[in-house]
Amino acid sequence: MSTDKAPADKLPLAVRKNVRDGWENKKGELESQISTLLGGVAWKFDINPLAVWPYAPEGSYGHSSLGDCLFGYAEGFVYHLKYYLDAHGENGVAELNSVVSNHTITMICSKTFSYCGTDIADGNLRLNFSPDYLGTNISNVAENLADAVSKAPQPAGAPSLSFAARAGVKKDYDEKIGDILEKCQKILQNPNLKFEPDFDALGAALKGGKDVRDDWERNLGSFALAYYESFKDVLEREKFSEDEMLREGFEEGVPEGIVKLRVAEKIKESYNEVVLDGGALVIQTTPANWGTNISYAAEKLVNIL
Repeated sequence: MSTDKAPADKLPLAVRKNVRDGWENKKGELESQISTLLGGVAWKFDINPLAVWPYAPEGSYGHSSLGDCLFGYAEGFVYHLKYYLDAHGENGVAELNSVVSNHTITMICSKTFSYCGTDIADGNLRLNFSPDYLGTNISNVAENLADAVSKAPQPAGAPSLSFAARAGVKKDYDEKIGDILEKCQKILQNPNLKFEPDFDALGAALKGGKDVRDDWERNLGSFALAYYESFKDVLEREKFSEDEMLREGFEEGVPEGIVKLRVAEKIKESYNEVVLDGGALVIQTTPANWGTNISYAAEKLVNIL
């Protein structure tokens, strides 16, 4: 079915009444909920029932109860908005308010999703419905909200990493890396040891790389953590804590006391490798091998010192 049907000139009386009672008289409550959830920023719905009704087959839910149908999509959005905010908190609020700069929710017919879904364009958040499935799976319309936010066009001055990548780094790396670093500092008897993953550089290399796994943004933080865990595991396995010679070798080979992560275009080893570069130790891999055989990434540490 086409996605560019002309809007109806007028709705039947019964349908107009349902739009008034089921949508127009109730949407203000949802707008108030959304504005409260999103830090007091005023949000609104801008949905044209005349543009939606032509996609409702005769006898269908949308055809006879268009107002209730529209309210169902809007209510489904609020439902998933709460889950999004539970997962992402204040950062999620700020990001959504930023990428949906008009703070407006619209509704469009598109073939982007099988039944329905959410995207962001031109500063608006758009509730999408398939031309063949108006009124189907309404409650799932915004289940992809976090992905929609991550894929949204970014305003000027926005961070280079997507929202999904930044959220993953915060949750899976920032909140967990301290324990690993502390253990490595104790093993090497070097309280000044530092980890410098440079997530902006990693993200740029992965985004522009060839044959990169499609979930790299979501696992950027967790995989970075795992690479540093592999470094810690080698220190423990080789008993650096008990061997002064090994610790001295590390100090000589890594005088800056910094362990970095890098995604390089080419490396000598098959999947991952450790190299010395400018006084730092670098754990590196290629775009195509990001996340592959992480546990072996630093296994040749002693060989290069």
